[in-house]
Amino acid sequence: MFLVAAPANADLSDVWEGWKPRIELIGILLPDSPSQIVRRHSASFTAAGSGLSFTTEDGGVISFSLEGGWLRRDGKTIARYPEGGALEAAWRGLVGEAARASTPGALDLIREWQPDGLSSQETAMAKLLRDAAAELTAPAGGGVPHEVHPAQDGGLVIDLHDLSDPARVAPALRATATLTGEALRVTVPGGRVRAGDFSVGSADRITGPLLVIHGDAQVYGTVVGNVATVDGDIVLHPGGTVLGDVLAVAGTVRVAGGTVQGEIRTLDRPPTLRGAEVEAAPLPATQRVARNVVGVLGIFLGLAAVGLGLVTFVRPPLEIVSDTVTHSFGRALMVGLLGQVLVLPTFGMLVVGLVLSVAGILLVPFAVVVFALLLVAAIVGGFLAVAHAMGETMTRRQMARGLAIASANSYRYVGMGLTGITGLWLVWALIAPVPVAGTMLIALAGLATWLLASVGFGAALLSRFGLRDQFAGRLLPPETLTDEYLWATPRFGVQAIQRPDRK
Repeated sequence: MFLVAAPANADLSDVWEGWKPRIELIGILLPDSPSQIVRRHSASFTAAGSGLSFTTEDGGVISFSLEGGWLRRDGKTIARYPEGGALEAAWRGLVGEAARASTPGALDLIREWQPDGLSSQETAMAKLLRDAAAELTAPAGGGVPHEVHPAQDGGLVIDLHDLSDPARVAPALRATATLTGEALRVTVPGGRVRAGDFSVGSADRITGPLLVIHGDAQVYGTVVGNVATVDGDIVLHPGGTVLGDVLAVAGTVRVAGGTVQGEIRTLDRPPTLRGAEVEAAPLPATQRVARNVVGVLGIFLGLAAVGLGLVTFVRPPLEIVSDTVTHSFGRALMVGLLGQVLVLPTFGMLVVGLVLSVAGILLVPFAVVVFALLLVAAIVGGFLAVAHAMGETMTRRQMARGLAIASANSYRYVGMGLTGITGLWLVWALIAPVPVAGTMLIALAGLATWLLASVGFGAALLSRFGLRDQFAGRLLPPETLTDEYLWATPRFGVQAIQRPDRK
């Protein structure tokens, strides 16, 4: 598992003489589990080489290829082989035979592969490939390609000359997925039907529609007509051409270098097909509402916990940012919008400025982390400051109406503000299943939340994270607040009067 691929010009004669490198290569080439079940296989040919891929029962893919002088397993380079030698020619012939065989037959071909004229290095590689294939198994008789006999009178007849309306032929195609053995009899007028993996060779030219059931259609040659598969894929390799439409039911269409002159269509997998992934049914309206409500309440509790920490440990800066929101709302909104535009340019200038200096390069990771933390603090802290300002405003209005307030403090302000914002999202959570109203409400709630966050972000920037109260409405320094001023100028609700003369 720890072998590093050698460069092309390296002398590998010593590598293949020892046991340790061979054991390491075996550990790489053998599958992770002792015996993996494969359901299907496919062959690939390119200008650089050829390969075989096996699809396992759990949907994984195990591949072996010799390309450009390198042996690869699952796309990872393992070792070097002599390019253009006997091993490459023998492997290409083996892949060609495996393309026309069943999946169990392809495994048997690799296990019994004994090419002649190989060097000691190539012989060792061939043995490793045989040992790797020995750890793969295929169900007996599964995927064996064979011709499907025509249906008897009154049997299943599928006309594939016109695939422009796949919904028309889909029920009949899906019905073939439930037929096996002697019961699998289908008639395709003017065409042919195959069960199991089927390959159209590079020198083959098929005229008429082609239907492949329970297998892949590997197209290397030409098909003059439409191609359809049920519970299988359609793969068009380099040189492969379909002069018509292609339709995959319970499968996919992969254009791996070939061409399709018609339309490419796929249909969703029904639950009766092998390996089908049934699309999850939409949740009932009550469950969707419950899920949305739980999500909104979870976010509320998270923000409430952060707000509790801010009020407990950094209440003065939070109150200054809150006062900035109250007294400089418009200015905070403009600064917040401008700040969002300048975040990325500012970050870029910071990094570039540090990189230009030798000492600054060492500070780049630290600067990135600090910038990210400050940005999060400005956004989250500013948003909670907006909630604080909303809660304080609502509390003051309640007190002005003569309502008794048990505790008018920052904890209450943050809680009331978050409750108000959360209420808007709860309304959306309850009406989300309604098609038009749900979309409109989520757009409204998202816009309102973004605007409030922008105001909080701008207030945090204006107040320097609560360290500067220039825009917070606190214009009078504490030393100017004399006893006479305080007596004559109450803070709230009463107009100032002149103090009477002393007698």
